Amino acid sequence: MSQRPRVSTEEIVRAPSALYTERRHVRFQDIDAAGIIYFARVQEYFHDAFVGFCRQVGIDLPEVIAKGKWGLPLAHAEADYMLPLRFGDEIVVELVWALPSERSITLVYRARTEDGRVRAVGQMVHVCIDRETFRSMRLPDELRAVLTPDGQGPGEAEG
Repeated sequence: MSQRPRVSTEEIVRAPSALYTERRHVRFQDIDAAGIIYFARVQEYFHDAFVGFCRQVGIDLPEVIAKGKWGLPLAHAEADYMLPLRFGDEIVVELVWALPSERSITLVYRARTEDGRVRAVGQMVHVCIDRETFRSMRLPDELRAVLTPDGQGPGEAEG
């Protein structure tokens, strides 16, 4: 597998825009006994944003899973939690960057409040596989084409 991109927390926090944004509320069932969001729920929110992004750009993930020849299983996930999220908080979950390599995608996320205060950031690496053999394969062209449509990524100036 090729080297996955490393994006610093600071780069994610300071990213000027995002590929995809969705608003949501922290639900009661998402909090733990300490009254803050259970850490794994943030990862779910991030993945939900990827599914929404795919739908927005015309990739039907349910159909890809049901009938497709390729898949994107998760190979790595990480998150940094900067401020607590509590039941009822209104947040914005953003897919900041989708950074393709030949056979994988690093998806970079941010969860913030409407006032811009970043609560959590994360990165997930998905490896592209052939669903028949479960061997890694090159990212399909139709997927690669929608991942970074403007060629923007961390450390690159807005044009």
